[in-house]
Amino acid sequence: MSRKPDTTPESPNDEPFEPLVTARGWRIGGPDYRKPWPKGLMWLTWFGAGFSFHAPGTVGSLNAFPMAVVIAWIVGSPLLAVAAIVPFVLGMVYTTRYLRNEPAASDPQWIVIDEVVGLWITLAAVPLSFFWYPLGFLLFRLFDIFKPWPVSWADRQLPGAWGIMLDDVLAGLYAAGVLFGLQYLWAAYHVT
Repeated sequence: MSRKPDTTPESPNDEPFEPLVTARGWRIGGPDYRKPWPKGLMWLTWFGAGFSFHAPGTVGSLNAFPMAVVIAWIVGSPLLAVAAIVPFVLGMVYTTRYLRNEPAASDPQWIVIDEVVGLWITLAAVPLSFFWYPLGFLLFRLFDIFKPWPVSWADRQLPGAWGIMLDDVLAGLYAAGVLFGLQYLWAAYHVT
């Protein structure tokens, strides 16, 4: 038996809100589709990945992974940290604009550009390979989901766009630190 979503209006003038349902019954997340779409929606959802109804952060990270591979292949993995500045700035600008118009939305799950930044910071720590990149992806997702301190502090205490963006930056730095340590151990103890 499926449970119906809560459709209780927040005020007498509000209509009940239902998630967007497509023709085949798939429900997708995202901002309230009854309102005008926010500016920069393509960037905030990272080309639509944030519309995933289930695990939008993981889907956003998966969507950022191929572009990270291309950037690393063309200019090298360390420059992913520099490339992460672009989505960080876009995320700060468009998230701030969105939250100014929707102050009740503290950390919308459909905003996944922060996952792009965190993943790229993580992958900047390792060379492009079939071993290190998937491991970096997994470590970033673990730190982003479980949020050890100060990731949890940034997530809960920093206001607005800063909290949304910086918790993923810190999760990416944690994962990058673990990857640096693993590479050091691999180089120190690997016998060829």
